[in-house]
Amino acid sequence: MVAVMVMTPLHMEHGGAGLEVIGLVISGHVLGMFAFAPVAGWLADRVGRADVMALGGGVLLVALVLCAAAPQGSSGRIFAGLFLLGLGWSFAMIAAATSVADHTPLEVRADVQGSADLIMGVAAAGAGALSGVVVDLAGYPALALGTILLVAVLLGAAYVARRSG
Repeated sequence: MVAVMVMTPLHMEHGGAGLEVIGLVISGHVLGMFAFAPVAGWLADRVGRADVMALGGGVLLVALVLCAAAPQGSSGRIFAGLFLLGLGWSFAMIAAATSVADHTPLEVRADVQGSADLIMGVAAAGAGALSGVVVDLAGYPALALGTILLVAVLLGAAYVARRSG
């Protein structure tokens, strides 16, 4: 999510989008990340963590295809793509974090969750740093499509989690 998110303003600016429009797109992204978190948590409790992780992965796939297909500048595709990128991240993150908590003994839960958050933060920083190189070498659409490989890992984790109960 971070790799595509940090490059989207540049992709838009290179196509002539103004700061106001870029700000609206990023605001929509942040809305997707946080506004529906209670829904994601409720769904994770009702239908299961693995299914909500898979749902988040599906939303991320749609988001990345929309972003890859969005022209430089301003478009409905880039707004929808960024909103769905945040929403898919939210669903996947909440389901995965609650699954980790569910399967970790209480006496080490804080350490395990903190380690997971640290790994996620380091991966996000690395993705943000490398995304500029990818965009420079191959372009924004290649970045968005390339991150689908990471969604495949998420979907694989959801599949394993579902099979293991």
